[in-house]
Amino acid sequence: MKEYKAVTVKWDVHLEKLNNELNEFTKEGWNIVNVTTEPPNTLNFVVILCREV
Repeated sequence: MKEYKAVTVKWDVHLEKLNNELNEFTKEGWNIVNVTTEPPNTLNFVVILCREV
């Protein structure tokens, strides 16, 4: 069975925060399914994650 979750990550000028948070998720066994902005005028990314449970 697969478990999914969506998280919001704030934009960082050097993308360090986004990279650090995504690296933490992958260490916990999560796979990144999709990354998108929400809504288009904000500085947030929505990251969809999935893992086997």
